[in-house]
Amino acid sequence: MGGFWTHLIVALAAGVLGVLLGVLARRSSSAPPVPEEQPETTPGTTRTDSRAGLEHALTEHRDAWLCELNRCEQAVHRAVRAADTVSSLPVRRGLRQVVYRMDAELPTVRTLVQLARELDAGDSPVATADSTRRAALRRIQEGVVVAVSRFTELGDQLGGVVAELAAGADQEHAQRRIAALRERFPLLPAMSAILEGRAGSGGTPETSSLVRAQV
Repeated sequence: MGGFWTHLIVALAAGVLGVLLGVLARRSSSAPPVPEEQPETTPGTTRTDSRAGLEHALTEHRDAWLCELNRCEQAVHRAVRAADTVSSLPVRRGLRQVVYRMDAELPTVRTLVQLARELDAGDSPVATADSTRRAALRRIQEGVVVAVSRFTELGDQLGGVVAELAAGADQEHAQRRIAALRERFPLLPAMSAILEGRAGSGGTPETSSLVRAQV
């Protein structure tokens, strides 16, 4: 009898232990997952990111004006290289005269681009309404568009003269073409005409006074 009771007690103890282990296992598997912590975003961080994005966009927009200036400068550089390839001294001299006149008008384009960038950046030293600033920027933009068109077109025409010479055209024909190119100058209206709205569509007195104050 003593051995029987001993085996019974051991069996009961083993059963109780098994039940306890099962309960613990079920609790562990049903425990809700711990959510991962997300990085905290403060209002200050959001404002900083937005401001950085805005400044980057404005910088790219202002750099677009420099790209327009670069197009005019590259037209002059291409014309210089084309003229230097001509072996005939009289023809080369005539082509260089055209190039010199192109180069002499580049400062006007640089001034227009600088004014446009200042207006785009809101750096105008004159306190004016947004509508007046937009009108001034529109007038200057028209001048820049005209400059890019005329510089690139003239540069291409000069390159065409050089190509004709290389293809066997006579010097007399080349000189006539060069004379026609010289008739294209000046490429741009006077700076005062652009700023006062007398070149192209009319401008407003506010526009004229604003831009004159910046020059």
